[in-house]
Amino acid sequence: MILRGIRIFSDEYNPNEKLEEVFHIQAESMCSMFSSFVYEKKIRTSVTVINIECRSTNALERTIEIDGFLDVCVHYDVKNFAKFSEQQKKEIQLEIIMLGLKKACEHLSLEYAPFEEIQKQIISLDYNHCFIWKKPKFSPNRKRKVFVKVDWGVYKIDLMLVIEERNGTILLQRAVPINHPGTMGLDILGELKWLDNDTVELKHRYIKSEVYTFTL
Repeated sequence: MILRGIRIFSDEYNPNEKLEEVFHIQAESMCSMFSSFVYEKKIRTSVTVINIECRSTNALERTIEIDGFLDVCVHYDVKNFAKFSEQQKKEIQLEIIMLGLKKACEHLSLEYAPFEEIQKQIISLDYNHCFIWKKPKFSPNRKRKVFVKVDWGVYKIDLMLVIEERNGTILLQRAVPINHPGTMGLDILGELKWLDNDTVELKHRYIKSEVYTFTL
């Protein structure tokens, strides 16, 4: 198997929290960023996903491996997590991932060094998870291209649709509305296509009524 994903959770539950305030929702960006670098390394092991659960007590459950998933526990009390700045939260999330991976490496007999390389990579990017969704699509006459830039932070995701000439001249930049928090917000990125040489359409993956049209 190829290791594909790293996820972090918490044993704390606060029914008064908004969805975008939930610990694991705020951690989705860092986990996605780390996972993308992990997959590039094509690390072969017995699991595809490592789940890291933060426990508020020192009583940690044993590491469990089942059906391609590895569950590990680390000691971190999330009660005070909300008081930190966005940058501090990113730093803490990365530290938690590294703590969990140290235990995972011991269980799976993996080298820890490749994960340390990823840690340095993320720090060098100042913890910012920015990327272009899929590949740019060219207009029917091949003179223009469209793509979506993603800037995924702790609290929100910013999507920017960009239409350029082939030489890089920007013709249009528009924010794409996001109606859901966390990873669910990215579901708006379902299908991007040209309707003609001046108009593009962006469709939600699941909600058929959620369609946006952008015209030059």
